[in-house]
Amino acid sequence: MKKTLLVIIITLFSIATFGNELLKEASSRAAEVNESIARLNLPWKAGVPGAFSEFVAHGVVDLDSIIEKWHGEVELPERIELKKEGEFSTQATTRYGQIISTLFVYFPYGDVAIPDGSFIQVHTPIRNQAFHGTCWAFATVAAFESALMVQKDGLDGEDAYEPWELQDNSYDLSEQFASFHNIDWDIYFESLFYDPLQSDVIIQDSNADVGGNQIFSTYNSVRYGLPLESDFPYSKFDFNPWITWNPTNNKWEENIVKSTKTVQIYYADELSWEGVPYEIYMNAVKEALVKFGALGVSFRVPADFDYYTGGVYVPTTKTVTGGHAVTLVGWLDMAGLKAAFPDLISPEATSITVNDPFSGLTWEATEFWIIKNSWGDWGWNGYYVVPAVSKQLYEFSANNGYGISSWMIEYNAMYVPIFEEAYEMEDIDFNEDGIVDEEDFKLLVDNMFTANPLFDISIPKDGLVDHEDVSRFLMIWNSIID
Repeated sequence: MKKTLLVIIITLFSIATFGNELLKEASSRAAEVNESIARLNLPWKAGVPGAFSEFVAHGVVDLDSIIEKWHGEVELPERIELKKEGEFSTQATTRYGQIISTLFVYFPYGDVAIPDGSFIQVHTPIRNQAFHGTCWAFATVAAFESALMVQKDGLDGEDAYEPWELQDNSYDLSEQFASFHNIDWDIYFESLFYDPLQSDVIIQDSNADVGGNQIFSTYNSVRYGLPLESDFPYSKFDFNPWITWNPTNNKWEENIVKSTKTVQIYYADELSWEGVPYEIYMNAVKEALVKFGALGVSFRVPADFDYYTGGVYVPTTKTVTGGHAVTLVGWLDMAGLKAAFPDLISPEATSITVNDPFSGLTWEATEFWIIKNSWGDWGWNGYYVVPAVSKQLYEFSANNGYGISSWMIEYNAMYVPIFEEAYEMEDIDFNEDGIVDEEDFKLLVDNMFTANPLFDISIPKDGLVDHEDVSRFLMIWNSIID
């Protein structure tokens, strides 16, 4: 008994000692960031996140291990040349093409009013991913919860500058369940790189805690749906290298909520390369946020980002330490920004000068994104603010092939689920002969790129018959055949 007590005392002493060292190291790093902020005259401040104390209390005393877990978003690679020989795994559950079929690439339709000034969409409170690399799941669930409130419950955002005013806990769905259904990256890379005859990437589930990507978790929101948090409670500090399967009752499936499809706002630089004007891209982001709910977004994380405590974040360094997925909940104009950060933004300011260390460009920002994080006690009460991509950077990307700077959320695609009733067989029986067959498909194809409402069966309807309607037809047809 005495030996056990002694071990406990020594362990606690060690945790306290090394925990203090962690906080000292974090304080030192934050001080270095503040020196860089002052030197560059940037409009934000750094500090030690309160969340670090929670890690220390649970015995986590390695600062870099926290950073590694926090930066758990995995960027999808381009298809590249075969690098080495490898035996290809044939076990699979999903093809990449199936995932793409559930995505609806969004362009603005002008069917909702975009608020002037600042706007914050209704969303759920700040969550905490703690010591798992599950930011991608938290971003997906946060967007899902917001979308339910906007699309199902009819709740609206409003002109505000403090995002916590628009928090609503009507829904609390399971990040544990979403995290459990990660992708098996080994199989993914085998099919992507090591099999020259493979025409479509293979996706298979894995519960390994090795980071993830929202394109897969949003697909699983359609395929599996999401149960309640109370049915699969999130495990913050189990210290397993995997996500556990932990249902609390045998009736959890009765509480599953599924989305119908996922709205995707494509990469800003890709849109720009296709000649889409800057204003249309910005309207797509804002319109989707107003119309559908908060958006799951992601970016590459500069080394100073973890110490943000308020203001408009602009990197002081080009050093990137991983990827991160978060949730876009609104935007601020200059009036909203000055109200939010009166100690950092001059009341006379008409813009914020952004010196982008990644592109080397400097521009004047007048619009800023408000983003919900998943690190608990961190940042600006759990949120942070960044400048929206400027027209200058957007057009620079188009003309130079550089791409949007990777620290910005426009660098990657954005996602939000939609919930609409599925079409039935009679909706695609276009010739009304009681049979869905090739004749109906031919009628659909003959009306491609028209505005014929009979054949506009995509979800959501977009007023145009295109590949989205063909994809929807095939999904319904295949379900009938099965």
